[in-house]
Amino acid sequence: MSEGKTTVYFVRHARPDYSCEDDRNMPLTAEGKADAVIVAEVLKNVSFDMCISSPYVRTQQTIKPTCDQKKLTLRTDERLKERVRGKLGNQGDELQRRRWLDFDFHEPQGESMNSLQKRNISALTDILLRYTGQTILFSTHGAALSAILNFYDDTFGYQNFKRLEMFTPYILKVTFGMNQNLIDQSEILIIDKSEGLA
Repeated sequence: MSEGKTTVYFVRHARPDYSCEDDRNMPLTAEGKADAVIVAEVLKNVSFDMCISSPYVRTQQTIKPTCDQKKLTLRTDERLKERVRGKLGNQGDELQRRRWLDFDFHEPQGESMNSLQKRNISALTDILLRYTGQTILFSTHGAALSAILNFYDDTFGYQNFKRLEMFTPYILKVTFGMNQNLIDQSEILIIDKSEGLA
């Protein structure tokens, strides 16, 4: 890799068990665990310098086979957790659309897209500064990744988020420049469940 360029493989988690009401500890389903093995297979020829994940169980389980295969230490950062769901959770397209139209809007006890974006970008910026020129495995969530992509391209909006929401797991390879600017991106893996998962 050219000096100064940093490559991040963003991995959106595999299918979780939505019967678990504890968002942080929601595990992958058997199908999700099988798809996590596919993630490892797709990434088998990539050499990673470090691995960072949301602290949520489903994101860690999604990249565990990859970490095991490559003997990577899996680090977590609390800033990378998914959007905090309030009393209304993710109920319906209307609420989701409203969050994208107004980044400061949030349901009672929930978190706005603005807050989600700021803490994820804060963590990502720290990583890009510390690991400049390296290759990073980054395990994340649908809304969190969408908020990150919107930060670099404000045309990434609600419809883009709804498309990404169908993919679980999903891998996006992104190249950043010396000034932490996004240079290039390409989709590496799309597993389309077509069920509007959050």
